[in-house]
Amino acid sequence: MNTTDSFILVGREEIEAIKSCQFEILKKLTELDKNNKNRDVLDSPYITALEFMKVVRIRRWKFNCLVKSGKIMTMKKKRKIYIPKGEIERYFNQVND
Repeated sequence: MNTTDSFILVGREEIEAIKSCQFEILKKLTELDKNNKNRDVLDSPYITALEFMKVVRIRRWKFNCLVKSGKIMTMKKKRKIYIPKGEIERYFNQVND
């Protein structure tokens, strides 16, 4: 493999433009982080059924079988089904699925 080093001359104005764009990006990212409404979701001890199915990579049929057999605990609030986050670990630690 033949590698060669290349140098490119960039003017001061171009560097300043790049710097200002990077500062603008950092500013927007900081604003997004401050306004992040999903932070409550991360701190919540519960996840939705869809999130659980996505994490453990199962479909609705398997999820319903696990709930019916009592292998995972669920909690229903209005029309949403929630699962304690600890159930993810419990699901993977079960023997003889």
